[in-house]
Amino acid sequence: RIGQECNPPFIKNVIEWRRPDWAANLPFSGSEDSRVLQKVCTEASAKPEKPFVVDLKIVGLDLMGMGSSSNGDAGMGNTPSSSSDAMDNLKNLPDSLQKDGIPAGLLKSNPIELRGPLTAPFGQFEILYLDDEMRIIKTGQNYLAVNVRDEEEWF
Repeated sequence: RIGQECNPPFIKNVIEWRRPDWAANLPFSGSEDSRVLQKVCTEASAKPEKPFVVDLKIVGLDLMGMGSSSNGDAGMGNTPSSSSDAMDNLKNLPDSLQKDGIPAGLLKSNPIELRGPLTAPFGQFEILYLDDEMRIIKTGQNYLAVNVRDEEEWF
């Protein structure tokens, strides 16, 4: 699946990676519920003279794991906030690796948030329509995209 997470001024393009069928019998490949979320983080801005034209700069990448033992929690919210949280993650790592596999298990216990001092242009889009449920945009390459909000957030 793909989706977007919008928390101004950031827009994260989310890609869900699931375990491929051919890897089902490999050791430490996880369950059918094991997945890795990749979030490409961009910073959006618009100028007052063109408020519907949004310029994007790439600012980073987030990687997190989810799986059968996630209980609905994942990602940056699971980042250890204290040394006791870090120790709990370390104690749960073998169980997480067994249930969720190596990629999802490691990233569930230790999500990665990469940000650098530099940004790079990532693209542009123009907002043609926007309400609480739907967004229609025209990309810088003149493609149209219609985005509809899911009833339930999956990332």
